[in-house]
Amino acid sequence: MEGKERIRSLLRRRAVRLAITMVLVSVLLLLLLGRMRPDQMPSTLTEPDSHLPTQSSADDSLATSSTTVSSGLGAISPAPTAIPTPVDGLVVNPLFREASAAFYHEHYVVSQTVEIGWTGNHEACSEGNTSQAFRDAVLQRINYFRAMAGVPANVKFSDELNQKAQKAALMISVNGRLSHVPDSSWQCYSLDGAIATRSSNLFLGVYSWQAIDGYIQDAGSSNYFVPHRRWLLCPRTTPMGTGDIPPVSGYAAANALWVLGSMSEERPKTRDDFVAWPPPGYVPYQVVFPRWSFAYDGADFARASVSMTFHDNNVPVTLLQVVNGYGENTLVWEPHIRLGERPDTDRWYTVRVSNVIIKGFVWHFTYVVAIFDPES
Repeated sequence: MEGKERIRSLLRRRAVRLAITMVLVSVLLLLLLGRMRPDQMPSTLTEPDSHLPTQSSADDSLATSSTTVSSGLGAISPAPTAIPTPVDGLVVNPLFREASAAFYHEHYVVSQTVEIGWTGNHEACSEGNTSQAFRDAVLQRINYFRAMAGVPANVKFSDELNQKAQKAALMISVNGRLSHVPDSSWQCYSLDGAIATRSSNLFLGVYSWQAIDGYIQDAGSSNYFVPHRRWLLCPRTTPMGTGDIPPVSGYAAANALWVLGSMSEERPKTRDDFVAWPPPGYVPYQVVFPRWSFAYDGADFARASVSMTFHDNNVPVTLLQVVNGYGENTLVWEPHIRLGERPDTDRWYTVRVSNVIIKGFVWHFTYVVAIFDPES
């Protein structure tokens, strides 16, 4: 009996030691996982905040989830997380084709038929004013792009900023040149106009909502880092102001869009953690431009890379030099694809942005852009 008791006691002690060992191993594993960077996580886990829309055969939508990763464009049913987080102001869910098409017609196309109603005069150095309906149309174009990008689309125009921007646009139109630091030798110079040029996107030869399109496109060799787009889509921007001069009496059209007004101290909630153009989801081919961008507040893109695929075929891309200091830090590239023409069918591009340093960790992002014809 005494021998059996000793055996039972020995077995109990071993069981206790084994239990303690298992607990310690579990704790160590949890600590190890907690210390891992996102790119060190086991392959069975999703990359944090990766954004991979996939096509749904049930409702013709793009479904996105931060908890599952799909290797392609397989048919799945969208989970509840497919609906983007609501943001202030105008909102659209571009993951749904019909919603994106309707939003394009309701908030982009309708603003193209409004008269400017300009009351100014070049010879008299009078900046004049534009009609309220015209300014509303320009503002609607701004908020269209912001809503599609998933940032707060509740921008308002300030009367004070409008007036100063109008003076800046007049100076640009009269002198036929652009500068963010005009001096008193400029014709029709005004202090308010000069101040506005320092805080505005500027356009010579284009005005109205067409200038807004031009800022999003950001063509030209000096705009390779899309500074105008970045200010226009900056989540923190609250009030703006527009100044517009039409092409009359041999003078060129001009626009000054005040974008450096007061900024919200805290970054407002956005649909995605990042701000991309074109954004994830269905995007009308009319607003997809040669330069694509991916912005993330405070991110380090020095070692970042971009790859794109179309039907599992690699798409060549040209990565452009990173320039910080304009809105949120942004990566820009040019994919070698056909743009500007009506697509016969929806064109699905998978975008992967890799090796983004965020607060000392390495992150990767994947999303899908479907270029489509909103008329079809």
